[in-house]
Amino acid sequence: MQKNNVFQTKNGLKVCYVEKPNFHKSYVGIGLNYGSRDLKFYLEGNAITSLEGTAHFIEHKLFQMPYGDAFEEFSKLNASANAYTDLEKTIYYFTTTEDLYAPLELLLKMYFTPYFKKEDVEKEKGIITSEIKMYDDVIESRFTRKILKELYPRSSLSSNVAGTVKSVTQTTFEDLNKAYQAFYTTDNSYMVIVSHEPREKVYQFIENVMQRLSVNRGIPERKEEPPLKIGSSFSMQANCEQTTAALAMRFSANQDAHLFCNFIIGLLDGLFSPSTKYYNELYSKKAFIADIDYYVMTLRDTSYAIISTTSLSPKEFLKDIEYKLKNLSKRDLDKAALEQYLKHLKAKSIRALDSVEELGDEILVLALENASYLDELEQSQTLQIKDFYQYIDYFRNAEYIQAICEKSKE
Repeated sequence: MQKNNVFQTKNGLKVCYVEKPNFHKSYVGIGLNYGSRDLKFYLEGNAITSLEGTAHFIEHKLFQMPYGDAFEEFSKLNASANAYTDLEKTIYYFTTTEDLYAPLELLLKMYFTPYFKKEDVEKEKGIITSEIKMYDDVIESRFTRKILKELYPRSSLSSNVAGTVKSVTQTTFEDLNKAYQAFYTTDNSYMVIVSHEPREKVYQFIENVMQRLSVNRGIPERKEEPPLKIGSSFSMQANCEQTTAALAMRFSANQDAHLFCNFIIGLLDGLFSPSTKYYNELYSKKAFIADIDYYVMTLRDTSYAIISTTSLSPKEFLKDIEYKLKNLSKRDLDKAALEQYLKHLKAKSIRALDSVEELGDEILVLALENASYLDELEQSQTLQIKDFYQYIDYFRNAEYIQAICEKSKE
């Protein structure tokens, strides 16, 4: 992979191409910095407030084209397409083992030529609300949403990506158009291609297609509000068989590395891996029943982590691990577990080079964060245990919420 592999079309779309001569499969993804948290923005000088779930709604509707469903069109071209929306971005992509150019043109046309018909918008509401109701029936999903609402009170950071039944029902054709015009610009978008096709041929093809499209330019102007003071610890009841205990933490805003998520997970591995001293101390006290799970989310102005398990003594478990994290030191971390995580991280980075989907998605996500995959790959290969110690203070300075989900007494 070469570092200088970014091409920009005359109308502003940035394209990163990774030529893989020995790959039979090709990946093409296009994404933008626009997700479920981006509810307030400006369009032509006017302040706009979107309804919750608008970004996800647009993702659904963009596959609707004048001549039919884009999913079906991709299938006819022997390409497998999909898309996803999260808090800060929306990504559309396809893979194919056959011709690259026809589905590539289809993706560009679909992305830059919205076809929002009022009757189709109304029809889509039923599909999305069914999806929302399905997740509302999942206890774990409701529990996590409640945790996020306490981590980020009255903030779009805690909004449901798909929206609510009420917000989706109230979304209009005009709402989708305004958000599309503000965010779906070439300057706010990025395309990544991993293929065996000749680089210059691909670039010329994209330029030719883009010149035939009418596109929006400009960087979106968001109206972002800083997160409010963290909420409170809580306990909720649900129709569950076992009690779940979760410790959520909100980290300080300005992380100084794109590997922040990996550093935090590495430290948690050094504490909670089954081989560590602290894990076994908790186990001997029967503080938990199943494995201890955790994940980290990094965003453009904040980050958080959630640690959870099932427990017969949830209050004691949460009190114990919160105290440990607030007073975390090098002595608490198992070096063997950290070494194992380092090996996993380095191996994972190298394995991604052999998968068009993993490589393409990783490059695209990082590009949207204004980061370089190659720079991160190089950094991950030179990491040492001592690099993790610099991030211990994030746990000491974090804000914490304890959450318990227990079986309803009724």
